[in-house]
Formats: sequence, structure tokens, C-alpha cells
Amino acid sequence: MADHVANEAVANSPSVPSPSNEPSVGESEASLLHQISVIEKRIKEIELEQSATAKPIPPNIQAKLYALRKIQLEIVDKEVKFHLKAHAMEVEYQPEFNECHERIARIVNGLDVPDLVETQAAPNDVADQSSGIPEFWLTVLKSSFLDHMVHEADEPALKHLQDIRVRLVNEPEPGFELQFQFGPNEFFSNEVLTKNYYLRCAPNKDTPAKFNGFEIYNCKGCTIDWKPDHNLVSASGNSFFDFFYPEKLSNADYDAEFSESILECDFQYGYHIKETIIPRAVFLFLKENTILGEEGHYGCCCDRCVYIDCLDDLVGHRPHNVEDEEDQADLLDADEDADEVQEDTN
Repeated sequence: MADHVANEAVANSPSVPSPSNEPSVGESEASLLHQISVIEKRIKEIELEQSATAKPIPPNIQAKLYALRKIQLEIVDKEVKFHLKAHAMEVEYQPEFNECHERIARIVNGLDVPDLVETQAAPNDVADQSSGIPEFWLTVLKSSFLDHMVHEADEPALKHLQDIRVRLVNEPEPGFELQFQFGPNEFFSNEVLTKNYYLRCAPNKDTPAKFNGFEIYNCKGCTIDWKPDHNLVSASGNSFFDFFYPEKLSNADYDAEFSESILECDFQYGYHIKETIIPRAVFLFLKENTILGEEGHYGCCCDRCVYIDCLDDLVGHRPHNVEDEEDQADLLDADEDADEVQEDTN
């Protein structure tokens, strides 16, 4: 379709002057506007052709499709019940996972010292292990696709991160709380920084086909009690600790659709911490992950990284729009074809 439209644009557009007779700015703009109008006209014609050639569905087939869609909606309703039960079971099983996470935390923070096995080359010296594993969680974060959220100014504070846990809840509504536990540090007095995510499990009545289980619809951060002259958020303008201020992701200067898209990005980060970073922390620390991209780094699972630059510059990171890119490519193709035609005539 792009080539067809481009060729038609060439056929209907004025010839392109040679370099020796360059057009004025006004003539170039007029030519471009003409090409755009030709493309838009052709798109409308194609849409009309498609709507005119669509075959009507016979009444007996319509009745069957209506019955099939009704069954399909029943499947969606059963999926809702399944996901709700699965979440309740996950909540019930939470103590089992917590027992394992507690053992990891005790070793990481030097509270427990495991026995060395004979195959290990390191000497069996308890004194070498008393401090646990320094910077464990900082290394884990930087080994995930959240590494771009961790800035150099954040690292001294994140070196005091002792554990990351998730607390699942079912009442008063489904959700989960991420808990970042810190040791004493010079940046803030909080022992635990939290972020809560709220879930819903219900298909949209207008688009039931898009239902895919639980989805995050809201989140709530916490207040960080910064010590004097150590506020990393206000000092750097962009910090890992912005994660605990989700209200900064919504701004009256942005349209509703854009604000919603960057919040969805934040929701993806919350899910990644819950589903990957916490349960696979040791694998991440050991670089044993298997979902790295071609360049050896994680890519944001939603293709929108709202923490890359200062939040004041978010407008420059609007969601990627493939359709806009294709439209621009079609216009460029039309211009290139016009140039080739003019060269041939010369």
C-alpha cells in the first residue's frame, strides 16, 4: 500500500526542479502539502473500497457467531474466578516463600554463616564471611533492566539496602506491597520504604477480548524522611528514589493519555520487582539470568522507560508510535520517488 500511494503521490505532484533552479520555501511547502493530501485521499478511498467489498454475514451464521461469542464471554468469566483463586492461593502460600527469603537475607547480611563445601576454593575462614555479601541488592538491581534507574548519586544509599520483600494482600482488595529494608545510613531515617500496588481482575465490558488476568490500576508510594542536605530526589532531579513518589509521574502539563502510559510503565516495574527481582535475586546477582537482550542488557518490558531522564523532560519520551513512523516513511518514500523521476526526465 505504501508503494502504491507513494507512486500515486508522485504522479499527481508537481515536478521537482533541478538543483540549479531550487524552489522557494513556499513552493516546497505547497508541494509537500499536496503530496500529503493525495495520500490522505487515497487512504480514504481504500477504506471505502474495503467497507464496500465486505460481505454481509448470512443470518444463520450470525446466530452461530452470537452463540459462540456468548460462550467466549463465559470463558472470560471463568478466567476471572481462576485468577482470583490463584491470587488467594498465592497469599496463602506466602509464608512458605518468606521462610526461604528470610534465610537468604540472613546470609546476605552476615547474620548466618554457611559452611563451606570441599569443592570451594575459598578458605574455610569464618572471619572472611562475617560481613555477609556487601552491595548484594545494589548488584541485583543493576543486573536487571532497572539498572537505568540507579544513578551514581543513588549508589551510596542503595549500598545500605538489606532486603527487598513483597507482601501480598487479598483484603480489602487484591494487591501487593513492595518493601525495601535499609540499614542505618546518612540519607534517611526510614528503616523500610514501601510502595503499594492495587489490582483488579475484571474484563472491560467494551473490550473483553483484551482481558489477561490481574492488572495494576493504581499505586501509592511512601514518605521518605530525608536527613538534612541528603535529599537525593531534590538534589539530583532524577533518582532511583523517584520510584517511591509515583505522583511525580502524573503532571497537569501532560495530556491524560500520556500520563496513563507512563503510569503503566511504572506498573510494569512493580510487577518486575515482584515477579523477577525478588524471587530470582540470587540468579541475578550471579548473572545467571536467561532473559537478557542481544546487547547483554534488559530492555524495558513495556518499551517506555520513564526514569531514563529527568522527569521534567518526560515530554521528550512519549510512547513509541509505529503508525506515525510509518506515515513519515511513506512521505519520505514519496519524496525520494519524485526525485528519481525528475532525474530520469533530466
